[in-house]
Amino acid sequence: MAPPRRAHSTAAELSLAHLKNCLVNLPPSLVSLLVNVNTPVQNVIVELSFRPGSPGSPPRSVFVGWTGMPSKRRPAPLVGRHGAMGMRGSIRDHEAQVVEMDATFARTLGLDDGLKLTALVHVDPPMAHTINIEPLTPEDWEIIELHATFLELNLVSQVRALPNPSYRAQQGSTPVPPHALTLHLSPTSTANVKVASLDPAPPPDAPFARLSPNAEVIVAPKTRAKAGVAGGGDHGSVASTSKSRRSATSTVRKRNSRPEPRPSLLLRALDRAACETWFEDSEPCADELAVWVDRDLLLTNAFRGLNQVLVHVLRPAGLQPPQADGAAAPASSSAASPKLVANLKPWDDAPNGQAAALSPALCASLGCSGIVGGIVKIEAAPPPLSRSWLQQVTVYPFAGSSTEGQGLKFGSDTKAEKEESAKRFRHMYTGHKGSGGLLQGPLTDGMVMAAYQGLEVPPGWQGGVIRLECSKDSASQDRPKDATMWTAQLDAKTPIDFQPAQPRPWWLVESHPFELQPVDDSILVGVDGLLAKLQSHLAHMTSVMLTGSMGSGKTLMAKHVASRLRKESLFYTLYFCCRKLVNDETRISTIKETLDCIFMSASWGARLGGRGLVVLDDLDRLCPAETELQVGNDNGRSRQVSEMVRCVVRQYCSPGDGVVLLATAEGKDCINKVVTGGHLVSDIVELKAPDKEARRKMLEAVSKQGAGRDDVSGMDDGDVWMHGSGSDGGDGNGLAVDSSVDFVDIAGLTDGYMAGDLRVLVSRARNEAIMRSLGDGSGALCLGRRDFDSALKGFTPVSLRNVPLQSSTTTFKSIGGLEETRRVLLETLQYPTKYAPIFAQCPLRLRSGLLLYGYPGCGKTLLASAVAGECGLNFISVKGPEMLNKYIGASEKSVRDLFERAQAARPCVLFFDEFDSIAPKRGHDSTGVTDRVVNQLLTQMDGAEGLAGVYVLAATSRPDLIDPALLRPGRLDKSLLCDMPGLQDRLDIVRSLLQKVQLSPELSQTHQRLQQVARRTQGFSGADLQALVSNAQLEAIHDVLHHVHGQGQSAQHSLDGEARFVQFRYGTSNDDEDSQGPQSKSEALAQRAAIVSKLEQIRRGRKKAKAKDCMDKSHGSRQDKEVVLQWEHVARALDKTRASISSQERARLQRIYREFVVGRSGQLGDGQASMEIGGRSSLM
Repeated sequence: MAPPRRAHSTAAELSLAHLKNCLVNLPPSLVSLLVNVNTPVQNVIVELSFRPGSPGSPPRSVFVGWTGMPSKRRPAPLVGRHGAMGMRGSIRDHEAQVVEMDATFARTLGLDDGLKLTALVHVDPPMAHTINIEPLTPEDWEIIELHATFLELNLVSQVRALPNPSYRAQQGSTPVPPHALTLHLSPTSTANVKVASLDPAPPPDAPFARLSPNAEVIVAPKTRAKAGVAGGGDHGSVASTSKSRRSATSTVRKRNSRPEPRPSLLLRALDRAACETWFEDSEPCADELAVWVDRDLLLTNAFRGLNQVLVHVLRPAGLQPPQADGAAAPASSSAASPKLVANLKPWDDAPNGQAAALSPALCASLGCSGIVGGIVKIEAAPPPLSRSWLQQVTVYPFAGSSTEGQGLKFGSDTKAEKEESAKRFRHMYTGHKGSGGLLQGPLTDGMVMAAYQGLEVPPGWQGGVIRLECSKDSASQDRPKDATMWTAQLDAKTPIDFQPAQPRPWWLVESHPFELQPVDDSILVGVDGLLAKLQSHLAHMTSVMLTGSMGSGKTLMAKHVASRLRKESLFYTLYFCCRKLVNDETRISTIKETLDCIFMSASWGARLGGRGLVVLDDLDRLCPAETELQVGNDNGRSRQVSEMVRCVVRQYCSPGDGVVLLATAEGKDCINKVVTGGHLVSDIVELKAPDKEARRKMLEAVSKQGAGRDDVSGMDDGDVWMHGSGSDGGDGNGLAVDSSVDFVDIAGLTDGYMAGDLRVLVSRARNEAIMRSLGDGSGALCLGRRDFDSALKGFTPVSLRNVPLQSSTTTFKSIGGLEETRRVLLETLQYPTKYAPIFAQCPLRLRSGLLLYGYPGCGKTLLASAVAGECGLNFISVKGPEMLNKYIGASEKSVRDLFERAQAARPCVLFFDEFDSIAPKRGHDSTGVTDRVVNQLLTQMDGAEGLAGVYVLAATSRPDLIDPALLRPGRLDKSLLCDMPGLQDRLDIVRSLLQKVQLSPELSQTHQRLQQVARRTQGFSGADLQALVSNAQLEAIHDVLHHVHGQGQSAQHSLDGEARFVQFRYGTSNDDEDSQGPQSKSEALAQRAAIVSKLEQIRRGRKKAKAKDCMDKSHGSRQDKEVVLQWEHVARALDKTRASISSQERARLQRIYREFVVGRSGQLGDGQASMEIGGRSSLM
């Protein structure tokens, strides 16, 4: 055999990854060398040399195979050990060489992430055809037994390099023990083995060999040591104490007749508090360490005659959360034991023979409170310690938070505090009135004394670990080193000593990040049928997707279903919100690792006859639908993530795996087609808006959650909506509900509201009640109807916040004429909503579509706008051409989105103006856009799903151009003609238009003038009459303006005609001469100041008089400017206004309408160009 060839060696760092094998990914530099020489992947063995511990320790080597893949690139640090690195050269010169290894395999070998090592490649090593391997522990042997078939089929794909067990580093030295190998036998189970021998045996100087593809693998069993048997010499010494030597010899000869060690069993762990319904007796079980198994198992050899067993909850290493780097490991003297001794009891009504119920105290001590699923290992307990051997119990309390300053501090240094701590400890874990307690049951060395439900915990106690201190006599007794020490009962005289606080064990601190917490049972109302449907599908292992709009309660319903399945069917439930992974910076590999961990945990919890449920909330956020109009990499990322989700779900949710999926999304169109079309879910259940009765129950339940809590305490499950401990502060505000509040009436005002909207509405009503109480100063807090009315003002539910709703103040009272049309509109739109209970009993299908057609300006659009204000329905108005788009599929999408918005806002009226522009006859469009729009309208208006609460109202002046399929019953059921108004109709229209105009007594008190207007407007439409009234108002305004302007000019002329005389005094009079005399400077300044003050007073008086005069004039001008409509204004408007529709046009439209009503037949068109009046010729 040729010696093995060696390739280039490289210094690298170790990086941990999830490879699930004993192979590694090499740095790109080594991969390029191997690829250039065409080296087969199977012929490569990699030697990893490193120095464990201190730098002076001897080097070690680990031999692994190569996966054929390069490792991920990692940039080297800018500052190295010898200072800043230069930036010369290519980018690859500054990359760190990385070797990727499986994390579980590295943990077995004791390797850490970032370890510096040397990778040496060996090519064409010696080959081994027969391999003898041995499990490291009995637990590994048990796992290999369970997965023997899988190991036989997949060993070659996981292991390629075998360490030589007879390898000697130097000639004459001792053999180097081979390192262990980790076998991945299932997504959640691993086993560690070591190589015992190889055939053909490699030479002593060869440290490794390669596994042959057709090799024979022999696994040596590794059973557990006998529980009650010590060494052979021990038995000889005990037997020699007998009186005769013969008896000792006979004892040795009859050693094989002793009973064989009892085998251990793996059962599915269940917390008794979570499966209390499976027990008939109601005996207290919280204060004891006990495990219940099926009564039939107690008759087997494994449990016959046993009263105590050793219980150990298995935790797969691959599913444990990562531990903090700085977490300090507890000392060996205070280390907690993961195995505890518990009392064994029968379970008469066990779900199957593979289940084991653990008491709450036992679950708390093992760190698995509330467990439903998982594997617990039960084996026979070793003999207990004698009471005389137990000298002291040492307690190592757990360190609490630094914020705790009240109560006794356990673990103090003073003697008095230690005695007080021991007293409280004994009182806490001793049953009341001497009935049970943890100190009365089996106590295991290293047992965790934790807090559990029903235990009165004093302030400052966070739990602790107890250690059993034995006497020297017991230490001299020969016991196996790994035997568990325990005592059946703690004597009251046994002293208890407290030591300083220690950190908690990692398996007590870390909880499963995805495990669903228990949810209150009575939190839903009005969805009993949907809950039963979901539970039935999931109980029969059928994956379901729950869809509903925002605020509909999808998350709460999914959690409620999962909690019910956990309680009734013992499902292992996991919940994960996909919004946590919605980030552009989140790598696909991170998403896959997270989902793999979730589903692997569910698979582990569903073992041994159990079932698992995974709830993926908001899956549409992680896998959004691909859109054609979206530009960028979002579509590619969505498809990539969706493909990955489909692969993971198919891997773990296959038939027979025991794992089922419950996903939630806003709608089936909001999630990627890869998910919905990949058979991941078998059914899609839609959570629709609650009806009126359900809304009444929700409002009543949520309103009475405060002070009226006693009123709903007797309701059945599901009679309260969302009363959990959320952030709403209204649950404890003490608001009583007024008995006069009619929740039926309030429910009628909340059409289209989701459950979340109703909760917000009640919260707003409570705030209104508090504000009203503070304003009144009465101090009485009572929730009344006026509070709900105030809360409804300005409140928009979530489903309507993005819907363009129109509001109008026009009512039928402001519309004249069209009596028959208004009556049909009321019957079709208002009555089914206003009298819903009566129309619900109608066995026939009600009308949901109306077509308004007629002459231009006859009130079609006005009638539609009046519907919004008259019928109290949501109103969406659509102008026909705005729906058309030149892109293929965009117009149809606009139609679908429009009807979806109408469904969200129901009860809603969808009004199409100029309907003939978007729904013409098919076959007459060269582009085919309107044909596809018509097809989409046909499916939306009378498709398989139908329209519930959505009424379609269309208006057109050319009904002959509309496709005949839209005019059939089921779509536009009835066509209403808005005809030219007659004499009486014109009189009604004029009266309606003049309601808001100030009329003269001649027009307001007598009807002759209005009748004269009606007679003189023959051939006028409603729009023409409105134009007539507007022109008359303009005439009146012009008259007022001319009158005011004339008065202003006359006033100006009168002011200009008045003569103004101003007298000036020239010279001095005799009086002034007589009075003239010598004056001082101060006297002159005083006279000047007096004159200035007098002038200022005169100026102020004139300013006030002028302002008063202006106010009087403005008041008079307002009276002069008031517009009053006189008959002469109407007469002048009649002379100037003409009809907008000529007689020829009116005659042509009349023929079209008569042909539309009388001349229609039920025959379909042949696609040829229409030759009838108003027909449209083809452009093709």
